[in-house]
Amino acid sequence: MDKRQHARVSVQFRSHFSSKSRMVAGEGELRDLSPGGCRVASSVAVPVGAELECCIFLEDEGNPFIIEGATVCWIRPLEFGLAFIKIRPGVQRQIAQLCRKRAPLG
Repeated sequence: MDKRQHARVSVQFRSHFSSKSRMVAGEGELRDLSPGGCRVASSVAVPVGAELECCIFLEDEGNPFIIEGATVCWIRPLEFGLAFIKIRPGVQRQIAQLCRKRAPLG
């Protein structure tokens, strides 16, 4: 049984992430996106529980979506999952709208 609150959609967006506390930073490719989180493919190792700021660069937009607070909920080799915990309402709406335009993953 899937415990997700939101349906995920498949995307390929460039992203940049960084933490204030653990000095983790890097770039990756956003692969799955939902209004509540995302999956990032990256060669940068991040620890579970790390709080990151994440910038999502859409292919056709000038300004990135900025997720002010996201927690690393799981890690695998070369990828990790983020749960969005601090996000501005306008950005939340834009992500939800983007997700509605795409077919959900099974």
